[in-house]
Parts: sequence; C-alpha cells; structure tokens
Amino acid sequence: MSDYQGIEKTINQYFNGLKNADREMLESAFMVKDGHMKGYLRESDGGGKLTSRPMSEVIDDWTSREPNPELKGEIISVNIYSKVAATALFNFNDIFIDSFQLAKTEQGWKIVNKYYVDK
Repeated sequence: MSDYQGIEKTINQYFNGLKNADREMLESAFMVKDGHMKGYLRESDGGGKLTSRPMSEVIDDWTSREPNPELKGEIISVNIYSKVAATALFNFNDIFIDSFQLAKTEQGWKIVNKYYVDK
C-alpha cells in the first residue's frame, strides 16, 4: 500500500467511524493518547472562539451520538512532506474544512491532530 493509500484509509476510518459512532474505527484512525482536536467556531455575535480538546474526550462525545449515515465528506488534498509526516484537508459535509496532521507509525498512518473551521 502506498503512503497516499494509507493516509486515505486512515481518513476514511475517521469519517466512517464518525458516521457510524464506531469507537474501534475512530481509535484506529487517531493517536488517541496524544492527539487533540482544535477548531474555530463562529459565535452568535459574529465573532469566533478557538477550542481545544483531547481526542479521547472527542471520541467519547462522537460515540455517544446516534449514527448518521447521511454525512458526506471528501479528501481535498494530501501533502506527504517526509517519510513520517503528512497533512491533509477534508471537506466535512460542506460545513467544515478539517485539516489533519498525520504521522506514520508502526501501525500505519495516524491522525495526530485535527483542526477544523466552518466554511
């Protein structure tokens, strides 16, 4: 499997895990212990707020929700910039753009951090 295919597989594990509220799939995509999710959310006053949460907490939240097979997503770009590091952009349901930092581990490519902004 090429590095690009490995990254694509990891991102698909994230997205399918999120759609199906599947903890095993989500945990296979992320470096759960060390990973974080950060994002910039618009507030009702038009301003914004930067948030940061550990992936273990985020996965707990995602798996407590009902599955939503109607969600849509697509990989916009992948940039492999070393043997062990890459970034990827993902269009999440045409609402958010996710930016992933990925690391190549003995278990394959893992998402180290996720940063999102609303479109």
